[in-house]
Amino acid sequence: MLSKTTLILVSYLTTVGFSSNTNYQLAAELSNNQLTNNINLEKIDIAQNISRTNSLESGHYMTLTSMGRKNAMGNPVYILSLYANGQKIGDYPTVTGRADTQNRNRNVSGTEAPLPRGRYSVAGSIVAGTHPEVGGRFLPIYPLFPTGRSALGIHYDPSFNKSNGQDGTAGCIALTNKQDLDRVLDFVRSHPPKYLEVQF
Repeated sequence: MLSKTTLILVSYLTTVGFSSNTNYQLAAELSNNQLTNNINLEKIDIAQNISRTNSLESGHYMTLTSMGRKNAMGNPVYILSLYANGQKIGDYPTVTGRADTQNRNRNVSGTEAPLPRGRYSVAGSIVAGTHPEVGGRFLPIYPLFPTGRSALGIHYDPSFNKSNGQDGTAGCIALTNKQDLDRVLDFVRSHPPKYLEVQF
């Protein structure tokens, strides 16, 4: 049975003077070409949908993004987000760097600027903090890109919002209270993240 598209083509070809047999032959060829094009377009749509689906992150990971506000000391607050199986399960305010180091070169050691933008691997366990401002527990992170920064990690900031000159960090990510650090460390133990991505 001829399709509706084929019949329309037959009618058109008749009006422009082609014979009946030629009409059906050309119409069938054109109809087949149209069908092939439609199938190819459907394949492209399917491939694009698969690509969009695959582009959505899955698994366990963390991101650090700007919150758009500052604490009482003028230090920008950043959000550490936790994702389990691709679904966000928690947001925690943090600081990185200090109020007066935010615009320094983030890839140069010793600047105390916020840690550089990029992707980091996350250690599977904590180590003891080596400085009072680290808060006792330190989760190392390692940049997966060239940078002059090292000895970076996630910890608690005992001086958050305090006017003692120590608010913030030398570049690490610091939670604003011990309870939030507990939750982040619990997440790392129960859902080992594939990476941490600093996005600002």
